[in-house]
Amino acid sequence: MLIQRLTFAHPAVRRDTTDMFEMRQVSSPLHLDLRTRAVIYYLNYYLRAPADVQRLPGSVSDSIEEWVSGKTIPIIDSAVSSMALVVFSRTQQHSVAAAEAYVQYGELLRHAHQTLSSLVETNIDAALLVVFLMSRYEDSLHGRADNVPNSYLHHDGAAAILKIWRNQHPLEKLSATSAVKYSRRGIIRSALLRYLSVPAWLEDGQPFGECGRDLDYDRIMVQVARLRNQLTILQRNNFQLNSSSPKLFQELQKLRSEAANLDHALRHWATRIPSSWYPRRHLMPAASYLPTRDFFSSEVYSYSSIAYATLWLNYSATRLLVNQAWLKILELIQPYSDSSVYAHEVKECHSRLIATSVDMSSSIPFVLERFKVTDRGQQQTEITLNTDAEITPYVASLTAWPLGIGSCIGSLPVEHRQWFRNQLSFMGRILGCGILECVSAADLLDL
Repeated sequence: MLIQRLTFAHPAVRRDTTDMFEMRQVSSPLHLDLRTRAVIYYLNYYLRAPADVQRLPGSVSDSIEEWVSGKTIPIIDSAVSSMALVVFSRTQQHSVAAAEAYVQYGELLRHAHQTLSSLVETNIDAALLVVFLMSRYEDSLHGRADNVPNSYLHHDGAAAILKIWRNQHPLEKLSATSAVKYSRRGIIRSALLRYLSVPAWLEDGQPFGECGRDLDYDRIMVQVARLRNQLTILQRNNFQLNSSSPKLFQELQKLRSEAANLDHALRHWATRIPSSWYPRRHLMPAASYLPTRDFFSSEVYSYSSIAYATLWLNYSATRLLVNQAWLKILELIQPYSDSSVYAHEVKECHSRLIATSVDMSSSIPFVLERFKVTDRGQQQTEITLNTDAEITPYVASLTAWPLGIGSCIGSLPVEHRQWFRNQLSFMGRILGCGILECVSAADLLDL
């Protein structure tokens, strides 16, 4: 009930807070305590899309806002407070908030242990939201000395909850909420990072709310996870099998074909995207100073919407995963291949990786609003740098997944990976997310 009151009761709190200084002005006359200030910051600034940015559907913001406008559930109150405090502590360098977040999260864990199983039976959305926030809390606190993210345990917990939901509902009566859809997408991403295949009961996205072009893309993502899982199994078994084993060669050839088919499927999927969603290429003015923190090169892409740019970023991240897997398959198959054919296919794979990486690095500055494009008529445009403007947490969050993938593709040139890592570290500081900073600082993952 506390958070509903904060969000809806007082007009100063209800307004869209787009600047931290506004939040501080609100806190003074109301004499708000630390937890309250952190929650206001989290709900009204951290999760809020800027007014001029089209918000993507199926995000955690949707689920949290649905909950805020509904009935009070104490465990969600506790989960939001924990997440708000840890984010506030990291983004504002607030040690007292960090200590309070630790205490609040400890209480949340005890509460979850006692009540989460019953919540799963009565309110699946609330249970998924609690687990999601616990996962994000663990990601925020992840340190460089940690090997396996603790959030993976919560990903598995979310999968278990979704399985209960799936088994409880007949196929013809399923109606997936945004919490269900978003949770499943997160589980698939977790599977990709961990080289796991998607469980059979979770493979079909349609019962979980996917439809149209999103469903087609979802099917590709599930197949990419399966390809990477099968590749990992073959890599582990490679030293145990005879180097001339016909079985190994046949399996590798099968994976090679699957990788090629997946890359083709992605390119075909992209041809069905409306032309108005495609990027426009620009060369920054030669006289402009381009800070390397913001720009990889002088070529940048602009889009008619940040939402469209984000779609292309995620598409590029998936192509990087597919072609990296393809390249690893070729490395295993090399002893059986004609040298000239092998060399050509490897070269083509490297070319696709680099071209896709360039597409990604050219799109990031637009999403982060590092420049503005003004149409001057007669197909003339003016590019204006915007590097002094604040990067809001919402737009930073849109780049986290593609930057994380780009940072961990070992076959990319060093300068590409390093730029992605630097960007990711910066986004991690904006988001107060320790795991993003760790990925950028060390080889936490090798995708």
